[in-house]
Amino acid sequence: MGDTTRTPLGVAVAVTVAVVAIALSGLVVGVRVAVLGLAVFAAAGAVARVVTPIGRSFSVRRRAIDVTVLAVFALVLGFLGLTTPLG
Repeated sequence: MGDTTRTPLGVAVAVTVAVVAIALSGLVVGVRVAVLGLAVFAAAGAVARVVTPIGRSFSVRRRAIDVTVLAVFALVLGFLGLTTPLG
């Protein structure tokens, strides 16, 4: 049981660090890169939510809701990143 409680904390910290790093890349490289990076990250999160076994993932909502929200978020961010003039 100890491994089960440590893994979600490690995942939560890793995800937080990754999102902050992507957001900071918007300052260094460009906003478009950060928006597209967040789109890819959301898509990867949707895939991870599909393939991760039930006992090893956060279980606040149903899996279908999480995957749908992450996939829509990835599509919208990708669309905005590719079509909106970001200064």
